[in-house]
Amino acid sequence: MKLPRENDEGKVEYKLILSSVTPDRLQELATQMKYRLEEGDGEAFYVIGVSDEGEIIGLSKGQLEESIATLNMITRLVNAKIVYRRDVEVRRDKYVAELLVRRYKENLPVEVNVAVMGHVNAGKSTVTGALVLGRLDDGNGGLRTAIARHLHEVLSGRTSSITLRVIGFDDSGKIVNWQLKDPLDEAETTIKSTKIVRLIDLGGHERYLRTTLKGLLGYEVNYVMLVVGADDGLSIMGKEHLALASVLKFPIFVVITKVDKYPEDRIKGIVNDIKSVLKIPGINRLALEVEDEDDVVNSILAIKTRRVVPIFKISNVSGKGLDLLIKFLNLLPPEAKNLDDRGAPLVYIDEIYNVTGVGTVVLGSVVRGKLNNNESVLIGPNKLGEFKEVKIKSIQVNKVFVDSVLAGNIATFAIQGIEKESLRKGMVMVKGIPKVVRRFKARVFILHHPTTIREGYVATLHSYTIRQAVKFEKIQTGFLRTGDTSEIVLYFLYRPEYLEKGQIFVFREGRTRGVGIVLEPIG
Repeated sequence: MKLPRENDEGKVEYKLILSSVTPDRLQELATQMKYRLEEGDGEAFYVIGVSDEGEIIGLSKGQLEESIATLNMITRLVNAKIVYRRDVEVRRDKYVAELLVRRYKENLPVEVNVAVMGHVNAGKSTVTGALVLGRLDDGNGGLRTAIARHLHEVLSGRTSSITLRVIGFDDSGKIVNWQLKDPLDEAETTIKSTKIVRLIDLGGHERYLRTTLKGLLGYEVNYVMLVVGADDGLSIMGKEHLALASVLKFPIFVVITKVDKYPEDRIKGIVNDIKSVLKIPGINRLALEVEDEDDVVNSILAIKTRRVVPIFKISNVSGKGLDLLIKFLNLLPPEAKNLDDRGAPLVYIDEIYNVTGVGTVVLGSVVRGKLNNNESVLIGPNKLGEFKEVKIKSIQVNKVFVDSVLAGNIATFAIQGIEKESLRKGMVMVKGIPKVVRRFKARVFILHHPTTIREGYVATLHSYTIRQAVKFEKIQTGFLRTGDTSEIVLYFLYRPEYLEKGQIFVFREGRTRGVGIVLEPIG
């Protein structure tokens, strides 16, 4: 038995044994743990009883307990705590321990953003309700009704808007929401949690595709949870969501719901359908069916490769499989911050409000950098491509006031110096001297188009919270069909936008779907 060789970078650390550690060595190990926690954005995964080469050797019970006692001493030095432990007997009286170490929150809990996608009626809102509210469904959509945002969603059973719900975990891996008087209270959940998993519930019906794309691209999503109902199986829309998330290179896991209502053969057929789609060139991923806690840990280690797709089988009525999904979400690693995240701040605006007594408030995803209270930033562009200086009066995350936010946070900002009527979705808050784009060069890949795309073709582009019609001015290959790739020049039809080199976008028109990457802003 052997694990992959330990990587000097990343959040995973192997230790064969930790015994008789001197004070100097303890400080060295604390420095090492601090590095692993920084690499994992607040979480690190330790495996005790394994060599640096990945050889699984194992320790006696006494040696294991001594090693973990030492690890606890190290965690206290770096303001962290062991929040998950699992012992595995690898041979007779020899054990390996897997441990998740989490840093205590200094300002905000560790955060993970999960987009919930899937066909209409697959059970997205119901599974969100089961996780947040801590109760089972009545089989008649009771949970879906409890978390719906609008009356028409209650009546139709379809999510038409983006619904953000937070699940909080404490040090012992228990869901904080279930212990509250109001499980939907985001502020109290955030204050009492060491980790937050934000579920971004997206509409599944094709008519709400633009809303789905906005949620997928505009909320700094770390993972995609594709929900598949056992009644309808992997529908055309489900396949499209799976393909889109794969092409955009999101880590994906699948949740098959309603397994209590159908025989095992039907569930196996759905799993095989998912495996077939994952084998398609351009997706090329492997499925891992999660049946027990061993599979949960293996899924956590594998999902960050973006090559493995864990599959959970659950029932929101009987509760089958929900415990494994909950353990998986608790262990799901946050997105490690890139070096660019320490660069100039960038926030894409999604919602705009006028709050009595506060004034103009915007909600947005922090794409890069750090923003502080009482800081001045530029907001724009308007129709003329201009930016206006504003001051950040206050910041909230999950309705909790904070002094600052970092890349990956979804926050609301009370701003001074501009009226709500001057703002729109797709604007940005930046520092420095921003340059706007009306025309840009990109490389695109056509997921689906019924005929041929030629120069002059018009589609709707989505990137972060930008949504605007673009014209295909120049196509290097002359024309495009399904499966084609080409460099093109795109032109925003109505106003300039803020785009950067390397930015990912999706475009659509009718049944046409495509993805692209910005190669060069032209002006």
